Amino acid sequence: MKKGIKKLGIVAVAAGLTALALGGCGNSKKADSGEKTITVSVDKNYYKYAESVKGEFEKENHCKVVVKKNPTMDTLQKLSQDEQSGNAADVMLAPYDQVGTLAKQGLLANVTLPTDGRYNSRDKQNVTLKGKQYGDPATIETLVEYYNKDLVKDAPTTFDQLSQMSKDPKYAYAHDKSKNVAFLCQWTNFYNAYGVIKAYGGYVFGNNNTNPKQLGLDTPGAVDGIKYMTSWFNIWPKGMQATTSNENFITSQFTKGKTAVVIDGPWMAQTYKKDGMKDNLGVAALPMLPGNRQYQPFAGGKAWVVNARSNQKALAKKFINYLTTEKNQTLFYKDTQEIPANDQSRAAAVKSGDPLAVAVNNQYQKSDPMPNIPEMTEVWTGAQNLLVNAASGKETPEQAAKQATKQIKQQIKQKYHVN
Repeated sequence: MKKGIKKLGIVAVAAGLTALALGGCGNSKKADSGEKTITVSVDKNYYKYAESVKGEFEKENHCKVVVKKNPTMDTLQKLSQDEQSGNAADVMLAPYDQVGTLAKQGLLANVTLPTDGRYNSRDKQNVTLKGKQYGDPATIETLVEYYNKDLVKDAPTTFDQLSQMSKDPKYAYAHDKSKNVAFLCQWTNFYNAYGVIKAYGGYVFGNNNTNPKQLGLDTPGAVDGIKYMTSWFNIWPKGMQATTSNENFITSQFTKGKTAVVIDGPWMAQTYKKDGMKDNLGVAALPMLPGNRQYQPFAGGKAWVVNARSNQKALAKKFINYLTTEKNQTLFYKDTQEIPANDQSRAAAVKSGDPLAVAVNNQYQKSDPMPNIPEMTEVWTGAQNLLVNAASGKETPEQAAKQATKQIKQQIKQKYHVN
């Protein structure tokens, strides 16, 4: 949403195409010329792109595409109300972790994905609920390793290397020399921490994240992963135990040359470059955890989706297929620098040598598709409490995992009547 909540949908953090706000252009009306009209609501970051590609579709389909600007999450949260009023857009972008929730509420139309090889099985899983697809994958996201080339020549490939770096006095924290900031990661955010839990044998839901009756955040493996992360909080400044301010702290330390390595999402690349890290910013897939364990973060991103009550569903579905062709996904990548889900255009981005595209693509293959069932919305708060309580020492990792799992199960039971 951050990432999890902020970046992903429940909170997530990435902006995208959104449903048309109340008071906007009506849903699927006909233009004065008699042409069919579909409305596409986009976050301001995507408005230029949507406007630039719509013309060819309009010409080929003798229709009108009206593009509107609105924040993604604000509108998705209002989609039910807007849809009831008949003012919701026909097409929008939704984070993968919201697709299942919206689909189960009956707000999204199921779609038939193109069979031209543009998607692999992992991409399809991100938009699938109970065997049906509810959107065309548009982007992919996952955590990567950023490093300062002025401080480290090559990207560290293991956490053992990061551990050794964190003993170097040149990375001692300026305000407390007993602490070290060579490597930093916001592990109080579940989106970032999950990959470690997964690497040690934990998981969110059973049956490949499809069974909400089974939680895996308090398994022995999950606890081992939490213990490993907790050990780093003994190295880092106390402020790293915060839930939100630590993100700004990490960014500041990294861009000022105090920290050599951070783990974060592709959305941070532009921030780092804007803050002066242009020529010295390196990016790579994530390093291996102790015991040769593969860090397995969430594989996320966004999908183009269609309003279930659109009066022009067939045209809207055709439009999202058009938006996800190799040509248009390549244009999307060039305009936004977000890594496309279309396999062909993604391969082209990787072939171009773009370090971020290469790193995201490599790590995405090793990542765990984010659960897109509605029950996932109840996980974020409980999981954050788990990590904060363990990091601060308020609870042992075992106690924190047990208590958080109990809390999450209660929330799911109350909201979804799942025992």
